Amino acid sequence: MIIKSLFVWILTNLPSFVGGNWLRRIFYKKYFKHENFIIPENVIFSGLKNISIGKSFRVCPDCKIMSFEGGEINIGDNFFANYNFFICAKYDNIIIGNDVYIGPDVLIINFNHSVLKEKLIREQREVSKPIIIGNDVWIGAKSVILPGVTIGDGAVIAAGSIVTKSIGNHEIVGGNPARLIKKRE
Repeated sequence: MIIKSLFVWILTNLPSFVGGNWLRRIFYKKYFKHENFIIPENVIFSGLKNISIGKSFRVCPDCKIMSFEGGEINIGDNFFANYNFFICAKYDNIIIGNDVYIGPDVLIINFNHSVLKEKLIREQREVSKPIIIGNDVWIGAKSVILPGVTIGDGAVIAAGSIVTKSIGNHEIVGGNPARLIKKRE
């Protein structure tokens, strides 16, 4: 267990100029079944066996892609996520289509705590709902996508938005909570 943890730490933190890209490419090729991706240093995958990525997958450093307790993450082709992107699937799935671009500091998480007043929050089971993001979607910087949301094809999420409800095809939304601004023309 210690050796595995050490190997993962080295793989994650080894700088590109020391051969880190080459090592990461060999290691991740085994899981993703192709070589068409860019995964720089300081990108953390957790629950790798429940994560699938498409071709032309690119992320910047400091991104976290995590899957726990049966949650799966499926990412389509031509995906790009900027710095500090965080995605976490627990119990249910997160599905991201093709040609999705994500700005820096975006959070996509499909679970939350229950808030029944009869019990302490820390004693309550987490509640999970799937998240589906369509094709040709742009999610602006510092946005948050919450459990149970479906984002339609061609949608645009303005920077700093909190998406609590589903978004239709080609809608541009923004705010907290995110509301329709207009449709893409």
